[in-house]
Amino acid sequence: MKRYIQIVIISLIGVAICSVILSTVLKKKEAQAKRDTFALLNTENEKVTIDQQGSVILNFWATYCPPCEREMPALEAAYPSLQEKGIDLYAINVEEPTKLVNHYLSKFKLSFPILLDRDGDVKNHFHIMALPTTLYIKNGEIVHTVKGELTEEQLLHFAKLMEE
Repeated sequence: MKRYIQIVIISLIGVAICSVILSTVLKKKEAQAKRDTFALLNTENEKVTIDQQGSVILNFWATYCPPCEREMPALEAAYPSLQEKGIDLYAINVEEPTKLVNHYLSKFKLSFPILLDRDGDVKNHFHIMALPTTLYIKNGEIVHTVKGELTEEQLLHFAKLMEE
């Protein structure tokens, strides 16, 4: 009888250990999946989901940033070429009110999506410390980061790296 109880106890411990290991693995996979997609509101208060699988460019900017302002026309000029190559471009405003962002954007005629990271969660997730910062992401992996202002030529040059 003692032997039977020992076998049951050892079996229960084994099941508990396997359960903990499996739970940890599943949580890591779930966390990775959550990082591969995230959602932000656009300037019309509509939810936009960004799937980082494929080719994505994320440009982090703010209205108080002169290099960000100079970069906007370059983003707009590069956008059609990026679309033709199947590369998604998102300009993500960092921690500013929608009304301020919309007023600022009225100076430009922009066709690419402008998203709002109101709480800075996405900025913090990607460890963005300076503006503007542009991330080139391919299949969930950051393949290139540029801190500072980009020209249209630079945007398209770095986008070519994503095609390889």
